This record gives sequence, C-alpha cells and structure tokens, in this order.
Amino acid sequence: MDPSKIHIIREITCSDASSIFEVDLDGQKYALKLFHDNGDPGYTQKGRDLNRFRCELDAYKKLLTSAVCARSFVPKFYGYINRMDPAAFHPAFQHFAQDQLKPRAILLEYLPDAESLNRVNYSDALYPQAIEGMKEIHRAGVHHQDIYPRNLLLVRGNPDRLVWIDFDVATTFTDFGPEQLARCDYEIALVKGFGEALIRAPLLPMLEAFSMLTDEYREMTRLRDSHRIQNFIKGFKGL
Repeated sequence: MDPSKIHIIREITCSDASSIFEVDLDGQKYALKLFHDNGDPGYTQKGRDLNRFRCELDAYKKLLTSAVCARSFVPKFYGYINRMDPAAFHPAFQHFAQDQLKPRAILLEYLPDAESLNRVNYSDALYPQAIEGMKEIHRAGVHHQDIYPRNLLLVRGNPDRLVWIDFDVATTFTDFGPEQLARCDYEIALVKGFGEALIRAPLLPMLEAFSMLTDEYREMTRLRDSHRIQNFIKGFKGL
C-alpha cells in the first residue's frame, strides 16, 4: 500500500492513543486509524500486549480470516501501513509530529453517518445483532476487552446494522479453555446488560437502571463496587 496515494479528507475522532481519519485512496473512501508511537510499551507480567497498534492489527487479522468482517459485525479490514511521515500529511497529522516514532496505521471500512448506539436510536429488533456480533468475535478467538457504548455503532442502510469497533486493547487466543470461555461469557453478559440499561434509561435514572440488571450480570461485573462500571456510566451519560 502506497501512503503517497492517500488523500486525507477529515479527522473523524481523536484520542491520546490514536486518531481516525476519513481518507480517499484510488477513488474509494476508507477509515484510517493512525496510532501514536512513543516506543513499544511491551507486555504485562501476565503477557498481555500493551501496544495498541499491535492489539488492533492482531485482532483484525483474526476477524478477517474468520469471516467476521465479511459478515459485517465489524468493519472490513484492508491492511496496514507500517510507518507514515507526518510531514507528508501536514497539517492533518501535525499532532503526531512530536512523537518519538512515525505513526503506524490500519485501513478499515468507512462507515458513513454511523453513530454510537444510545437510548434514542436503540431498537429491540436490532439489538440481537450486537450479541450475535460479539459471539462471532469470540469464535474468531478475540476478546474485545473494551465494551462501552462508544464502541458499538449503528450504521444506517438497507438494512440497518450494528458494528463493533475499536479493538486496540483486544486480546487474541487460540485455546478455547475454561479461562477464555469464562471471559467470553463475561463479555456477553456485559453486552446484554448494556442493552437492558438502554431499554430502561429513558424511564429511570441511570443508576436505577443499572441496579435492575440481571443477577448474573450484577455478580459478574460487581456492579456496586466496580470502577469499570463507573467509567461505563460516565461514557453512557455522555451520549
């Protein structure tokens, strides 16, 4: 893939770790996810990869070969670029210019007019796609590890579809042993609880909605004491 052929249209979103751009390549629109690189953070003592580019790339390779991309539960994956020169894409890449290393990128399907799922656009008829999509992701040997409202997109079309995104903290696995399957169950419970909260959110205060989730979900997430769920609530309120 020749980076010189890429034309930056606009920046869609950005974070401390990466930015996503709408780009044109040979007359076709794509989403380019560009990762800051200030040195490889390596792995935790338990072996979990802390490199966000590597996590996302490894996840998409599995999702591609397992046909999860083809079934539209996640964006289509078109490849990656090892290094891009911020100077060649000034001013769009100006906030990458001070990084220690040139950024690396992943090229993905562009999803026009997509929006994070929220209590306004939620649909009972459509939401099973979110659950089935996560199950397909697990069958591919990927744990998402970042199940929040911002990472589930409603993509309008004929028909509408729900798409899981943002695999930059995902973990991959090949052994479907008890530990991996337990993590799968945990993530499915999160997805189901998320849907249940969306149903109740227009009628109840947010914390009351979460208190009415299933006993299984409450136990698995330790709802009342979990720092993770507090971050989830903050993210949900921001929608």
